[in-house]
Amino acid sequence: MALGLLAAAALGGAYLGSKYSVKNDLIQLRAVGTALMKDKAKATPDRVFLIFEGRSYTFRQIELASNRLAHWLLAQNVKPKDIICIMLQNHPTFYIAMWAIMKIGAIPSFINTNLQEDALLHCLTVSNTKIFLFDPMYENQVATIAEKARASGTNIYAYGEATEYDGEYTNSLALALTPKVLSAYPDNDTSESLIRGIGITDVALLIYTSGTTGLPKAAIVQHARLNGIIWGSSVLSGMTKDDTSYCCLPLYHSSAVYMATHITLNVGGTLVLARKFSVTRFWDDIYNNNVTIFFYIGELCRYLMNRDPHPYENKHKLHTCFGNGMPPEIWNQFRARFGVKNICEFYGATEGPGGTFNLNKNEHSAGAVGYYGPLIRTFIRSDIKIIKIDPIKEEPIRDKNGFCIECNYDEPGEMIIGMQAQGGRARFDGYYKNNNATSKKIIQNALKKGDVYFRTGDLLKMNKDGMIYFLDRLGDTFRWHSENVATTEVSQVVARYPSVAETNVYGVKVPNHVGRAGMVSLILRPNTQLDFADFYQHLSKHLPKYAVPIFIRFVPSMNITGTFKQQKTTFRDQGIDKVPENEQPIYWLKDKTYVPFTVEDYDQIAAGKHKL
Repeated sequence: MALGLLAAAALGGAYLGSKYSVKNDLIQLRAVGTALMKDKAKATPDRVFLIFEGRSYTFRQIELASNRLAHWLLAQNVKPKDIICIMLQNHPTFYIAMWAIMKIGAIPSFINTNLQEDALLHCLTVSNTKIFLFDPMYENQVATIAEKARASGTNIYAYGEATEYDGEYTNSLALALTPKVLSAYPDNDTSESLIRGIGITDVALLIYTSGTTGLPKAAIVQHARLNGIIWGSSVLSGMTKDDTSYCCLPLYHSSAVYMATHITLNVGGTLVLARKFSVTRFWDDIYNNNVTIFFYIGELCRYLMNRDPHPYENKHKLHTCFGNGMPPEIWNQFRARFGVKNICEFYGATEGPGGTFNLNKNEHSAGAVGYYGPLIRTFIRSDIKIIKIDPIKEEPIRDKNGFCIECNYDEPGEMIIGMQAQGGRARFDGYYKNNNATSKKIIQNALKKGDVYFRTGDLLKMNKDGMIYFLDRLGDTFRWHSENVATTEVSQVVARYPSVAETNVYGVKVPNHVGRAGMVSLILRPNTQLDFADFYQHLSKHLPKYAVPIFIRFVPSMNITGTFKQQKTTFRDQGIDKVPENEQPIYWLKDKTYVPFTVEDYDQIAAGKHKL
């Protein structure tokens, strides 16, 4: 069995089975997240589940509101397994809509709220959605595709924060689901028969990829996977009903839905929901709401480290941070500065069949995205492998018999995860109506004839102590002087330099040179300057010569996705000759320091008169 998140699923199942004697057929019904809300609403109706901007919502209030919307959906002839797209902000109405859809056996499809035009229309058409619910704050974006969406059979309705208040709310684009409209529908429970035919291998959710390399892909999340993550992560996180969790992640992202929302719901805790991440309001929210667990992704923790000290950053009850993508170089500093005892880092893809997990309490496994302790390595066979890969061609390296080659300790390679061809939690259901993208994520006959593995598309390594470290995304790694350069490893070294606040490393094309030269975009800390010669000494001390960036670019801001991940594409395409004129000049490495890179320097390189 695979470890990490799959181990979480196994542990969670064992825990439930022993404590509650839950049988498989009941678990299949419980896979629908709304069953959890119904149970809590019946058992503890007046307990607060959600706090949003100072207002509390009990389990019963959320349950009744979702019941009413569910009956409205039924009146629109929505059937089990129909797909309903929602484009909603972080607000209680997101949960009401999600659970209303799921409790009638339909499938919610979460749309990135930054989308518009072709990308947004694609999300609606590929899912063949019957109904599209959008928050009125996105009316301008929806207006770009409304006519085409309706022509394809999609009914569009406004639903969200602006429509939840009494009175007449008008919207020029679509009918608004106001309390007056919804009051015509009952708030009693929907029939259990609507979900009785839903099995564990059926689709529970559609969550779209970011679309940074093309149109968004609808990742299929089956009930078995959602069920396993809910139960298993609840156990591994150690969260209890006495915990208060904090989510400032966009709810259309899997970490917010899988982890923050449903773990809290499962244990019966309280969730504090922020409209969005704010570095200035973060510690006020944590302190004022007695938060004990905070969910993070990507660069979010670095932003907290880069800000000036806050009066509440050491006067809180926060004991655990749970998420993925915390920059390895800040783990120990983050814990020391803010007094957070536990860092629960996991690794896994939204659609993938498994992943890894590291509950870190000290420096021993700091920075690792997974940790296979000696007990697990001795007694449990792992279906998680790291294989040798050509990171430029992005293809596995095979031996004379045609099989992939496993990496040695500390050797970088692509992580692949074993899966079952039919059913079970270790199954990859692919991308909805996208067979081409699905097939690219599957590798067969990898280590022996007949096996099937999921390709993560990521470079990782494992050391002899069983700690797994993330290195880079395939495609971000570049080749220079016949060597492979992992951008994440270079970024970690750059980020340790005292005056650097943010960094983004990528490879750029240079005339008359093979491969790509390293370039780093920087944002410095306030009131600091970069000592170019000292900076070079720092880089050359900690990086091999071929990995030291050749070019430096100072930027006013980084390109960050809605899920706090850095985007390299724009910087990479601008390279060394298309940088906006209103920015500082590029600097380049010369005589063990960095000096301004001029037009004349570029012409010399282009004419073949200077070699890097």
